[in-house]
Amino acid sequence: MFGLMRRAPRLPYCGTCKTLGSLYGQRSRLLLNHDTVFLAELLMEQSGQPEWSRAYRSFNCLTLPKSEDAMPLALQFAATAAVTIAHFHIADHQVDSGRLRWRGAARYFSPTYRRAAARLRQWNFPLEEMTRILGTQTTREALAESLADVAEPTALATAMIFSHGARLVGRDDLAAGMWYLGHRFGYLVYVLDAFEDRARDRKSGDFNPFSALAASEARGHVLAAADEVERALAREFAARLRSNVEERVGLRPRILHQHRCRKPLKARWRDAVGFARTLRDREHAGAIKGAAILAIVSMLAFLFPHPVRGAESWRHCLGLGMNLMALGAIFATTPSGPTPPPVQPFTPDAPKDKRSSSCCNGFCCCDGCDCCDACCCDC
Repeated sequence: MFGLMRRAPRLPYCGTCKTLGSLYGQRSRLLLNHDTVFLAELLMEQSGQPEWSRAYRSFNCLTLPKSEDAMPLALQFAATAAVTIAHFHIADHQVDSGRLRWRGAARYFSPTYRRAAARLRQWNFPLEEMTRILGTQTTREALAESLADVAEPTALATAMIFSHGARLVGRDDLAAGMWYLGHRFGYLVYVLDAFEDRARDRKSGDFNPFSALAASEARGHVLAAADEVERALAREFAARLRSNVEERVGLRPRILHQHRCRKPLKARWRDAVGFARTLRDREHAGAIKGAAILAIVSMLAFLFPHPVRGAESWRHCLGLGMNLMALGAIFATTPSGPTPPPVQPFTPDAPKDKRSSSCCNGFCCCDGCDCCDACCCDC
């Protein structure tokens, strides 16, 4: 998976996002979340890498697959799950707060959810059962018998989604393991959200299972839940999960792209021109078209080295002009002023897990430059 993502950056993330836009309209892309991208990665690993259509290989964020045949089933299910989870998340906030913005969000996304629900029923997903389970959340929170009890609806719903996804992609043999992983992952999602919402819920008076606990004790519950999920994951997935969780609970500072490209500009331009000549020769273009390809690809390869190096043709490169992630990489790697003062050493208030090995949550800090041949996070 990591090798694939280095050749075609962020395929699971961008693929899920593009599938959302194609199946449910552009508004649905606002509902993309990392939980369902994680599901998409798992399902693609289990079902085998698909033949990515031109729309998925394109760097253009507005290039969407036109037909369902061009969309991997794993991405269709992950996109549909994203819409469904967002619907119940909005409904839960609407019940808890009663604020107008949540009622507006529910009305805005209700047509999208109806289409997603119809698709889930076509796949024989037990949507009514999951709705009934999630409907017990308010009662459980009113009684608050235990942390496990109030987190159970989210855990069960996630388990149902994970296991059904495995069956849908033809891996019935993995459904039981995905049920367990989904249950533990759903529990982690619940306690992590509760940890992050403590201050807000304290002000609003909403229920929070950690409201009476110290931050260190609440953090301990989150890390224990993360440990259970990690034990069911492959090493590379476990490392990324751990780094994400540690960042969100405050055990590591958020990593911003503050590095500077160390390769001289002249060498960087020389490499860009060499890559552009490779694509020009592959195209067997004439003099005029060849000159245009050389000029355009050279500039793009200079500005976006790592994304462009994964391009299969000069047309593929042109899609970068409509890719917000690539544009953001330019600003993240371009000096904007004097060198900032050194950052003070970060001292966590709880010990880290020594297994942590990734600092960038699946997004390579080298994506905006070409100062190394491999992602520094993979080393």
